Amino acid sequence: MDCNDCQLRDIPLEPAHWTYSGEGNMKIVFTYTGDRADLRGWLLRLDKAPKPSGNHEEKPEASEMALAAELARRQDSARFSSGVIGRLIGAQYILPQRLVRVARGFLAQLDQQAARQRPEFRRHAQIDPAQRVAVLMPNMLERGTVTVELKPKWGFLTQSSAAHPAKRRVCRYCMHQHLKHAPAQRSAFCPLDLFSSSHARIVRALDALARAPQNNLRVFVDGRLVNVDGALDTRLVPRWDALRDVLARILLREQFLVRLGRLQAALDPLDIEGVFPVYQRALAQGALREGCEPAIDDWLQAAQAFASDRKQQQHVDDKQAVLEFMLSTVLKDISAMVTVHGWPDCVSEDGRLPDYRIAMVDTEPKRLAKLPLYRDRYQAIVAAYLESHPDPATQTPCQE
Repeated sequence: MDCNDCQLRDIPLEPAHWTYSGEGNMKIVFTYTGDRADLRGWLLRLDKAPKPSGNHEEKPEASEMALAAELARRQDSARFSSGVIGRLIGAQYILPQRLVRVARGFLAQLDQQAARQRPEFRRHAQIDPAQRVAVLMPNMLERGTVTVELKPKWGFLTQSSAAHPAKRRVCRYCMHQHLKHAPAQRSAFCPLDLFSSSHARIVRALDALARAPQNNLRVFVDGRLVNVDGALDTRLVPRWDALRDVLARILLREQFLVRLGRLQAALDPLDIEGVFPVYQRALAQGALREGCEPAIDDWLQAAQAFASDRKQQQHVDDKQAVLEFMLSTVLKDISAMVTVHGWPDCVSEDGRLPDYRIAMVDTEPKRLAKLPLYRDRYQAIVAAYLESHPDPATQTPCQE
């Protein structure tokens, strides 16, 4: 996306014309329901922030300098999505973005409107009242469609010698279940099934997600979220059995997740245990600077270097290795939106696939300053898993 397509727009926004559609950990989304032709078919994507506790003073309106800095960050994020992630996985999967100015009063009214519709477990956060620039994206949650949002997570087992041997047998998601959930709440979903080239394994993964979606599966019917408080009743999804078959066939046809898993692995050959010493060396030698995040040009150059013929590269320098790891981290946390048009009337008896579209969201860069946190978190995941599975003979291996 050229930054000329991401200039700040001053568009009159009426809270009554926006309806709550859903949210994740960091973002909340509203659908436009008004009559303006330039907004019809678009979603408004807003940042979230923790609700303040106790007495607090309302911050003053952002200065023009602060607004300019926020706009630059949004523009860089749009360039990252298209120029970095789009280059790696395919520009056809990146949704266009438009940047629009938002006022504090507008955000406060949206927050109030959405209060009753939001899941209980999301209500600890609010729409960030400090933001002044929001993102408009094409609406994939329209009437006459079923949209399945997948957060596929990690699609590979590390082969790094720096990693604990258990990590070479059991995927991160399956390990993480032992830290996050009691036995009765653990999911049978293994991401490696979803990333596979087997129709049966993909269907098995979708069934496991339907039984325990956690934050990895959401389904929208006619634009409305079917999940309720983290659970999914497939009886509310028209012809779920047929839909899961169609989804599996779409994923196999596109090979989208197969490519995504290969990219994740290729960008992360060292594992966090191997890349962390490289990160420390890069800081010590000045290739990276403590407290300074990479500029958009750094990300663009890293993606270009990775995409070039590696046979011509005898050595990957420390900065490149760290940035590649961070790019893999983005790809491990993206969401894929699969919209099927005309469902269920579009079901074909001759096996033809219906019209569909796939798009990626949550493609923003990850902060380099969080790399030590990633190491600590993964070490905690492994420790929790080994506490209940100390013997390798009891560690059920995940199948790539």
